[in-house]
Amino acid sequence: MRKKAFVAALLAVVMLAVPSVADPLKQTVSAQSGTQIWVSGVPLKLSAPVITLNKTTVVPLREVAEALGAKVAWKMDSKQRQTITLTRGNRSAALTLGSNVLMANGRIIKLDVAPLIKGKVTLVPLRAISESLGTVVAWDGINKIVHIDEPAELPIIGTKQKLEQLLKQIEKNTSIYYRGSTGFAETADGTVISKVAENSLSAAASESPASASGDYSQTNVQVEGVDEADWAKTDGSFIYQLSGSRILISDISNSSAPKLAATLEYSPKEGFYPQELYVDDNQLIVIGQNNTVIPMPIEPGIGGSDPAGEGSSSNKMGIMPPRPVSSTVQTKVYDMSASGQPKLARETELEGSYISSRKIDSSLYVITNKYNNNDFEPMYGDSAVSKDLKRLPLSDIRYFPESPENSTLLIGAVDLAKPAQEMQVTAYLGSGQTIYASSKHLYVAIAKYLPSGDTYRQETQVYKFRLDQGNIVYIGEGSVPGSILNQFSMDEYEGYFRIATTKGDMWASGAERSTNNLYVLDEQLKTVGTLENLAPGERIYSTRFMGSRAYMVTFRNVDPLFAIALSNPVKPAVLGQLKIPGYSDYLHPYDENHIIGFGKETVELPSKGMGQDEMMAFYQGMKIALFDVSDVSQPKEKFKEIIGDRGTQSELLYNHKALLFSKSKGLMAFPVELMEIKDKNPIEQGGFPAYGQFTYQGAFIYHIDLEKGFDLRGRITHLSENDLSKSGQYGFDYGKSIRRILYAGNTLYTLSERMLKANNMSSLKENGSLTYPAPPKH
Repeated sequence: MRKKAFVAALLAVVMLAVPSVADPLKQTVSAQSGTQIWVSGVPLKLSAPVITLNKTTVVPLREVAEALGAKVAWKMDSKQRQTITLTRGNRSAALTLGSNVLMANGRIIKLDVAPLIKGKVTLVPLRAISESLGTVVAWDGINKIVHIDEPAELPIIGTKQKLEQLLKQIEKNTSIYYRGSTGFAETADGTVISKVAENSLSAAASESPASASGDYSQTNVQVEGVDEADWAKTDGSFIYQLSGSRILISDISNSSAPKLAATLEYSPKEGFYPQELYVDDNQLIVIGQNNTVIPMPIEPGIGGSDPAGEGSSSNKMGIMPPRPVSSTVQTKVYDMSASGQPKLARETELEGSYISSRKIDSSLYVITNKYNNNDFEPMYGDSAVSKDLKRLPLSDIRYFPESPENSTLLIGAVDLAKPAQEMQVTAYLGSGQTIYASSKHLYVAIAKYLPSGDTYRQETQVYKFRLDQGNIVYIGEGSVPGSILNQFSMDEYEGYFRIATTKGDMWASGAERSTNNLYVLDEQLKTVGTLENLAPGERIYSTRFMGSRAYMVTFRNVDPLFAIALSNPVKPAVLGQLKIPGYSDYLHPYDENHIIGFGKETVELPSKGMGQDEMMAFYQGMKIALFDVSDVSQPKEKFKEIIGDRGTQSELLYNHKALLFSKSKGLMAFPVELMEIKDKNPIEQGGFPAYGQFTYQGAFIYHIDLEKGFDLRGRITHLSENDLSKSGQYGFDYGKSIRRILYAGNTLYTLSERMLKANNMSSLKENGSLTYPAPPKH
């Protein structure tokens, strides 16, 4: 019966895929000859062939509904249109012939194709209906099979005995996990840095159109429509930003006289420290770490009553025993008034350390990692249902088989449009490290080091979840050789997951020498395409996926920019490469044929102690470059600019959110900490490149186009002449360090923890400024 209902739901989805036009089949339509629909592993016989409309698979309703075990009801609406309602368990999907709107479980979903009737057969969009009814749809492009299955389920811990068994296995794996890994990597100039620091420095980077509904900038994000939390945001009327343990809300309705509208103070006694925020639909969402005292029952003789009259000495002295403190990630949701006054509406908590979050429409997903000490049942809470924290029992915690770490990954999913609906919490024994999210899926990547003969092999395990309207559905897992750099190493496009890795050690030789690779996985996370052994002896510094292409920068001494074709997922191939000095830490699309690189210039010098013929690259000033990939077989560096000398830094090089970019405005801006060599002697005694001295910190504002490249229009700083005179060779007043540049209307806003400046976007002349009050002393 479930199988029949499943088919019915599937048919309903196909029908929804057809657009509302007089003759939708006159659009881009391709018959999928040989395409099969498999439901729970069984091929489905259809009364009409599978077709594609605007890249959406549509199929007959009746057979799919029956296979899914869904009940189908027909009726006429008020406009005399036929509507179809499918129900399966506690889920439902309602659609109307000719309408591209699907009502799924109380949520409105826009369809690329509306349901239609061809002959006597009702056709509906397959994926939309099937997933609305709770199933998982996966396209096997090689065998031309659409798989529709029940969600996969990871095993449950359930009991303490099972937990102990898993912990023994984890303890055994721990020595393997770290075996052969020093935990350190070397930079381009030979400086050794911690891999933990390196990963945190490169943990973010992305494109996002800085345009938005309304003429104000948006956070630069990796995937359009998938919002990422940031240090500061604007809604065009107000600017919201962090300043230490405060949230400052500034009224920018009058750019010549910006004023502080409200301040959210979080005292140390609260234990809450804000880290990032979202702003959307008259709501402010603040995410931060919170230290929570774990509730403990008071035992007789320990700081409480002692019925026997034999209390301990600590009890007699009135001394309470130390109470354990747990770290949680707290989300505070504020309703915003028209005057910019926040009102706390809801709080949620998840135990652990904050990994990342994403917001898609009204759905918020928060991901944490809980290190397990003695307690394996994580705490969580949601003020929508209770002010008290509760524990997730072992019976609700699942585990990733052969997990390398003694940690628990937690995902909290909240539908902000349903304030009375409790946050859904899912927990998995096995940590999460790097997060990538598309508009429909969340991918969690975990590094593994597995035994291989006398050494080990690097592997990246990827777990896939569907983001299901404020819920989380586990889809499956896959793995690829090597390790990823950051979230930009991953991408989803037209049903395929692409991932770039570095395998091996760039300083080793022989079989252990590093190579760089790109893999394409299908919807079931099976590897279908492989491109390996790129740039031996180097490692990936940046990757950018752009539709059917990928761009990868590797580096050791020179910067090869690889252009990679992904139009055939089964056969990814290098189209061309460009070798130039320097490297790019972050790649940002300008348009489909041009890409901007942000990184460092380098110079090659003989390396002492490594042989006369051995050369080593030393980084210099910050480099920005515009690459022309119109002819992908011959990428060109069309324009470049070097900012400052050795030591010059920018938050943009490790955090993509620090970039302001608008192609339509020809605007590009980012913060720079400028280091310059005063005596113009680039080489120190001993033959190594000299470091510059600190001379400036502020926003660099460029005009960018394809005719003239980069035109520095001006610089804006929050440092006064007095501040600069007090600065040292390497440091300055960091409270006035500009971190973000935003715009609203024709005004450019620069933000530091101490102040806000408003400058005319055309002339860059200062309109007004706001110095924030000093934080209270606690």
